[in-house]
Amino acid sequence: MIEADDAPEGELPFGRSYDFFKHATGIALVSLGGVFAFADGQGTRFEHKQLIVILGFIGLAGVVSLLMASHLASLEVTPQPRAKVARAIRIAQAAVSLLLSGGVGAFLYNFTPAILT
Repeated sequence: MIEADDAPEGELPFGRSYDFFKHATGIALVSLGGVFAFADGQGTRFEHKQLIVILGFIGLAGVVSLLMASHLASLEVTPQPRAKVARAIRIAQAAVSLLLSGGVGAFLYNFTPAILT
């Protein structure tokens, strides 16, 4: 197990978590674009409630991941206790994963029958 003192000099303590949230933000943005592209497609008709739920889940995943990436970047300026940050990362990673998979799953569940017909 790597202790806090064993980290290489000049490396951020939560670099991988920052990368996770950075990439999750990008995935959420691309997913939102895909949902809008399919919803705007001609010949397909979707209920507004379904679209709001899907966009809400994916949008919240993007917001949470963007806020966490910003929070991790701010640690260079204002350090915080490692245990507090690690707990926030665990909660946010679970939330982002749940929201993103829920939004994409709802998209596939609701839009696949409309696309295939």
